[in-house]
Amino acid sequence: MTQIDTRQRQALTTVQAALSPEWVLAEKYEELTGVTCEAIRMRRKRGVWLDGKHTKVVLRRIYVNIKAADKWISEQVSKPHRA
Repeated sequence: MTQIDTRQRQALTTVQAALSPEWVLAEKYEELTGVTCEAIRMRRKRGVWLDGKHTKVVLRRIYVNIKAADKWISEQVSKPHRA
């Protein structure tokens, strides 16, 4: 790998990081994942998703932390369910 290839890869990584925000509006999260805004509200209300960790409210709008939500989903998938 040449030095130019390394620089290009680093530049691409930087651009990708800039284009993938950590927090998105609930409406955008719904668009990306299919999880409705109402489901997000219910998870907050029931204490399943915690404010400051999974969600934040800024100026009366709900934001979702994509990484924390994905981690929560991964943990749910790995839990055994009763039939």
